[in-house]
Amino acid sequence: MRLWIERIFLIAITAIIAVLTLTALPVLQEGHLGGALLLLHMMASGALVIVLPLFALIYIGRSISRFNSGGLQRLGFWSLVVTGLLTIATVFACMLPVPSTDQMHQLIQLHRYAGFAMVPAVALLLVGTSRWRRIQSTRSATPG
Repeated sequence: MRLWIERIFLIAITAIIAVLTLTALPVLQEGHLGGALLLLHMMASGALVIVLPLFALIYIGRSISRFNSGGLQRLGFWSLVVTGLLTIATVFACMLPVPSTDQMHQLIQLHRYAGFAMVPAVALLLVGTSRWRRIQSTRSATPG
């Protein structure tokens, strides 16, 4: 059952990051996000704020042991958690009444870099998970 929960959360986090990335792509050319893309980006980011910590809590047992995961899988997990929390934290810091306008612009730039860094992180996690499962299925199918 735990394996299915991990798979569901992995699919969910991948889908959320895909939506966030696709809605943020116009930022690379135009420099700002608005309209329906901003609304969709905000909805997906709300899902990320809920799903990422739950995913981290559920998946951490696998990612701290070298007997339960491969190196690439652990690297992908930890880079996803770090970049995801940094992405969330930068927007949260912008909502506080503390930063000045210049600091808010710097936080949004950091948000942009951390957000786009989540894409290779989730790709590492997916490749690492796939490789680990393939290795495990080969070990279990090999007699002796």
